[in-house]
Amino acid sequence: MRNLSDRLLAATYAQESAEVFVPIVKLMHPTWADSVRWVRDTEPLVHGGETYLPFAFDLALPEDKDEGFPVLRFTVQNVTREIIGQLRQVRNEVLGEVSWVLAATPDVIEMGPFEVQITGIEYDALTINGVMTIEPILEEQFGFLEMTPSVCPGLF
Repeated sequence: MRNLSDRLLAATYAQESAEVFVPIVKLMHPTWADSVRWVRDTEPLVHGGETYLPFAFDLALPEDKDEGFPVLRFTVQNVTREIIGQLRQVRNEVLGEVSWVLAATPDVIEMGPFEVQITGIEYDALTINGVMTIEPILEEQFGFLEMTPSVCPGLF
């Protein structure tokens, strides 16, 4: 179970609340001059000294399953064609960070941050769709040995 702030819990359980729970996304790649920072809101948001610009996107949280890698599915509105130019130049994965904050207290992370990795996208004239893999560290090699028949004959 996640530890949520008292402020978020009060806003969640209240019949009416002025609190806004928003996701913020930061995408990074070594070939980009600066990282891309978005907030799903109508106003810019300053978090950790960095400005997150309003952008139209949706995030679907991972399913509650034990098998497989947890993934976030995302959809970005491609109307301005800003991000697609940057994504077309990328030949490997894009790294990112996804968090959820309250708009009134943007420096307090309510959920996350999740380190994500975007390895593939699909796009058309209006939208960009893709998958963000959470915890890409699980794909890293552990140790220096490879499990081959010559090294570990008992496994084969």
